[in-house]
Amino acid sequence: MMIRPAFLTLVSLTTLCAAPAGDWILQYDKPAARWVEALPIGNGHLGAMVFGGVENERIQFNENTVWSGKPHDYSHKGAVKFLPEIRSLLNAGKQKQAQDLAQQEFMSQPLRQMAYQACGDLLIETPRAKSVSGYRRWLDLDSGIATTSWTADGTTLRRETFASHPANLIVTRIAADAPGKTSATIRLGCLHQDHTITVGDSGTLVLRGRVQADGVAFEARAVVSHRGGTMAE
Repeated sequence: MMIRPAFLTLVSLTTLCAAPAGDWILQYDKPAARWVEALPIGNGHLGAMVFGGVENERIQFNENTVWSGKPHDYSHKGAVKFLPEIRSLLNAGKQKQAQDLAQQEFMSQPLRQMAYQACGDLLIETPRAKSVSGYRRWLDLDSGIATTSWTADGTTLRRETFASHPANLIVTRIAADAPGKTSATIRLGCLHQDHTITVGDSGTLVLRGRVQADGVAFEARAVVSHRGGTMAE
């Protein structure tokens, strides 16, 4: 999906260039090269890691029910028979013996649960600029907004990403300091092998996938809202 708006949100140059202020700011001067360097946002149900790229932004998102397992009874059959012996060993100060017995006869099967999984990636591509300066990205821990700001060929641009709890949405806002200066291609990506990405009504991007053959199935949607300009699939 290609977006060529006059502006997504028109704000003044002063607003875009204002330095982040406050006591709860994490600020960096280059994009994240690894997942652990991305800036986290979330609302307790949806979450995302914002990498802060200039020409290629990646926002990996997830939802709290998507994991690599499935409903499963973890109880260890016959475990209750060993509880008195485990207690007796602990009371006798035999921690190691109690632990070994519990691991073998009492703990859940399997001992560890499966892994939490990401749903997919929101990918934002912007035209290559001849010159880029003034790059910075930051996370305001008070507001929960992750921001990336830079100047490309004389135009200052900013992306702000946050997770809304009331609306249950992850929102990315793209803005420039002048009309007609924002242009982006929006795509969805997914690391899970079993997935499809289609275009639904009104240009909505729809990602459907499954973590594994008999595991959790999920669906995510990306909707673009713009002021002025044009949008094309």
